[in-house]
Amino acid sequence: MKRALLILMALIWLLPSAALAHSTLHTALPGVDATVDVSPERIEMKFDTKIEKLSTFKLFNEAGEQLDTGKAEVSGDTMTGTVPAALDNGKYTVKWTIIGADSHAVEGEYAFTVDTPVLATPSPTPSEEPSNEPSEQPSEQPSATPTSTPTPTDNDSHDDFAEVLASPPVLVMIAIVIIAVVIFVVLMRKKSS
Repeated sequence: MKRALLILMALIWLLPSAALAHSTLHTALPGVDATVDVSPERIEMKFDTKIEKLSTFKLFNEAGEQLDTGKAEVSGDTMTGTVPAALDNGKYTVKWTIIGADSHAVEGEYAFTVDTPVLATPSPTPSEEPSNEPSEQPSEQPSATPTSTPTPTDNDSHDDFAEVLASPPVLVMIAIVIIAVVIFVVLMRKKSS
């Protein structure tokens, strides 16, 4: 009976650690729901645990069309990829699939917006004639200042919790706990009779 009780207590203690093993997005560049004033040259995502080399991501525009990105590179808990072409103004979605430390695939997504200011070109006055000489002044590019820390919402935590509960390791752990409780009850009944 003591053995069954010890097994039951061990299973109850291990269940929360199994539920928390899935990797989640910690920070991103461009940031989650950020608005950037320059088209990003790369996408970078940092997760709360180490991820495997098979992890990848895709970039979609507002119309749901997938855009070309460089091959995803993984180093420790960070995945990066280049954005070879400048992005037009609009909202973009990054959909990622990672293989976390627990060897399970986890999917997620986040969005950011590109809002590059449109520079008005002044029209020449009638007294000015256009010059064919190249301008020697370098053009200045505005710098990007994306937000790098996502702000989790209540829905995100509920979705993560539901995803964790539906994962095979958690279901197995729940089944083991139920079986252990049934065995414990049967042993208690046998002992009392």
